Amino acid sequence: MTQVHLLLGPNAYALAQERLRWTQMFREKHGSENLAVFDGNKVTFRELRDEVTVAPFIAAKRLIVVEGVPKGKRGEVSSIVDEMHPDVALLFTLEAEIGKNAKFTVAQKELKELASCTEFPLLSSRQLRQWIEEFLATLGGTASPAALQLLLDMIGEDQQLLAQELRKISLYAHGRRVEAEDVRTMVACSAEREVWKLMDYLGDGRIDEALRYVHELLDRGFSPQALWNTFLWMLALLVEVVACVEDGETNPWTIARDLHVHGAGVRAILPSARKMDRTFLERILRNALAADRGLKTGMFKATNEAPEELLALIDRSILSFA
Repeated sequence: MTQVHLLLGPNAYALAQERLRWTQMFREKHGSENLAVFDGNKVTFRELRDEVTVAPFIAAKRLIVVEGVPKGKRGEVSSIVDEMHPDVALLFTLEAEIGKNAKFTVAQKELKELASCTEFPLLSSRQLRQWIEEFLATLGGTASPAALQLLLDMIGEDQQLLAQELRKISLYAHGRRVEAEDVRTMVACSAEREVWKLMDYLGDGRIDEALRYVHELLDRGFSPQALWNTFLWMLALLVEVVACVEDGETNPWTIARDLHVHGAGVRAILPSARKMDRTFLERILRNALAADRGLKTGMFKATNEAPEELLALIDRSILSFA
């Protein structure tokens, strides 16, 4: 039976839950003193080799958890496996794309070959709805189909955020079925979450749907100023993602890690970044910068009492993607 295990996939929530299950079960059986956790971006394979040769302390097993995979040459993972103490288990977690779009480093490839690998893909829409219903059931609640759809529209596919909001909504509903109005009341509109959906529309070239969605946000109480700032943030991210694509990097999870942003935002904008040429990008940026300069210099009005000019600028900026 292998002593090396790899939890792999883009589903950060499922990865975290499985890692938590491993560590909780281990602590209960063998104690915290035999559990060590390392950051894969900081630890080296040489340091890990020193760790895995140490015998457990007054216990049957020792567990080493590595969050991520260190950079290294081929052969370094196998050398660790060869030198491991027989009572030590080594668990790696790696948030990365799987399947045909997967891109691994040399060390990650070797680890995947040698370890017992469990994959955690993103859930399909049907699976996500089923997961929400099951999660609500553990809280003693149920939800209407309209509430489920609205929850997904407002939050997206991030299971960690969904879990947080479901706990709040369940407490608010207090034993009765969750309805769409409960979701509207309890779910906070995060600007970053909202922009992921806008990115989806723009990335797919669905400009009319992007415009409708923007006005839907405004109708729901999203301020024009907040929406404009969110749009500028999206453009800044687009520029950085385009630069990564031009450098040959197309793995959304690698890009997200390098840019220190959420993977969902990168996944949403990546289709647009892949096909966007410099001329098109420069035109979009020129339009947005000219509009923002006009707002800051007073050329355009952008007050709560008179938002019409800002709203027109937002529409014009969305249309620049056409």
